[in-house]
Amino acid sequence: MPTLAVGGGWTLSGMAQAFPIVTFGAPGADEDEPFRETAFYLTQPAIMANLESPGRAVVLRTTLNFEGLTQEDGELTLGAWGEGFIDSRHPHTLVHELMLSFNLWDFAGGAASVSLGKGFAPYGTSDPMARPGLKYPTNHHLSQILERWTVNAVWLRDRWSVEAGVFGGQEPEDPYDFSNIESFADSWSVRVARRFGGGSGPAADWEASASFGRITEYAHTVEETTSLVNAALLRSAPLRGGHLYALVEGSSSFLEDHDEYFSVLGEARYQLRRHQPYLRVEYARRPEYTREGASGSDEFFRYEHDEDPIGATRWLITTAAYAYELAGAPWSARPFVEVQHHQVRGDGGGIAVTELFGGTRFWVVSVGARIFLGGEPMRMGTYGVLDAMTSMAREMGGMEGMEHTH
Repeated sequence: MPTLAVGGGWTLSGMAQAFPIVTFGAPGADEDEPFRETAFYLTQPAIMANLESPGRAVVLRTTLNFEGLTQEDGELTLGAWGEGFIDSRHPHTLVHELMLSFNLWDFAGGAASVSLGKGFAPYGTSDPMARPGLKYPTNHHLSQILERWTVNAVWLRDRWSVEAGVFGGQEPEDPYDFSNIESFADSWSVRVARRFGGGSGPAADWEASASFGRITEYAHTVEETTSLVNAALLRSAPLRGGHLYALVEGSSSFLEDHDEYFSVLGEARYQLRRHQPYLRVEYARRPEYTREGASGSDEFFRYEHDEDPIGATRWLITTAAYAYELAGAPWSARPFVEVQHHQVRGDGGGIAVTELFGGTRFWVVSVGARIFLGGEPMRMGTYGVLDAMTSMAREMGGMEGMEHTH
């Protein structure tokens, strides 16, 4: 990842990305099925940057996401839900992250930091944008608490880390909605992680984590509190001449007067030279809402953000993909193909799946390329002494210092 000296010992590092893709929904399905679509997207266009002080005592983490411009009406993603979109992934906010961290690299036998701004609460797993799958998993709103105004604290010692955050629970309602700062401090979360094997911090070979959160939101002026839990095991390390990334996680939500929703997910990518095969399997129970339009219309993929669920469905989604890295740093183009198979059934509220979707099994195929400038995204969702970009820059700085002493 390129680094630029900006004066006074401060440095600026970062990268950019954009994924032009074509998605074919339910090939071979009846014409009446709402998922029979072919659409072009410029998805996940983003710029990520860290501005860091000398010694990295102060770090400003910024991620700008331009999906509000490139996919205002969402991206066909069967099983997805949240922020008024269903079976279509909502565009993320323009300011995806704007977090200011104050770091103490020698504190109480370890390291500590306080971070504040707009970003991820300390809960769950890394943002899917920084993971190898294209289509987001169904658990996006069960396994991450994102785009909130938050104050996070972390203490890292040896192989353990403890994080806690206080944030505003209200979700943004569109890519340019910043009003959820008004709900700041009505919600909180914690995450505890233990690392194993080689490496340290976010670069460790193995990481086991457990998270808990309580989110307060207002639906038509009625206060509702949701409890979220997540447990995960992550491996990211060399293996037999290549590199294996693998994640297993389970997430669940508990809302008073409503049903429980959950997801169990496993995914893996093995990178051997330029070849990058990927597999993900997810089993989930998600809410169903009254849709704003009939099957075949764009409004079929929208619901009123504050409405209560009318039922639930269960999804088994298998995703297989293959990517090939045409070029490496400082820019990279990775053409890929991703195939998804979905099985869905009703599970509460009298949802007639066949009437709603026109069937119970669906295919989605996506073809395109991941284009990166300046490297590829690292783990997202942690800040301060656990920020992957900061940790890498600090490690590289230490290695350079060692070279200068010989």
